[in-house]
Amino acid sequence: MMERSTIIQKCKRLRLCLALAVFSCLVGCGGSAVEADLLQPRVLAATFPRQLALARANWAAKGLSSYRFTVQVRCFCLEENTRPVTITVREGATDAPSRLSAFATIEKVFETLEAANTSKANALEVNFTADGWPSTSSVDPRADTSDDEYDLTISEVRPL
Repeated sequence: MMERSTIIQKCKRLRLCLALAVFSCLVGCGGSAVEADLLQPRVLAATFPRQLALARANWAAKGLSSYRFTVQVRCFCLEENTRPVTITVREGATDAPSRLSAFATIEKVFETLEAANTSKANALEVNFTADGWPSTSSVDPRADTSDDEYDLTISEVRPL
């Protein structure tokens, strides 16, 4: 049977090892800064300009001028306006319905979210993928206006 002093000594060593492991992870474990930043859940307005620049750079690096994606807007609006829509972009031309003109291309989505941030939206949360496109966004343009909030989901982004 181990003596009490030996057990206490081992516990102290274990705590020290755990503290060093946690510190090492906090200081920086693997992955690039771009990857780490883009994988942060819930990009908030305060960090949005930097996050947007990183996301745009990753999206541009994909080099897609022709692609297809699905967009869904959830808002306090007609049900027909909240259904998912698949949009095709060919060399910058899009087949998006006019009601989705603000989300007709991934670059338009970037511009729309940037405008919300620039106009000091009451709330702005965005999740970017590692490829750079915003997968989910939640925007509340004005604190003093009811039912102006919207959520945006972008999915199934595929090159043509």
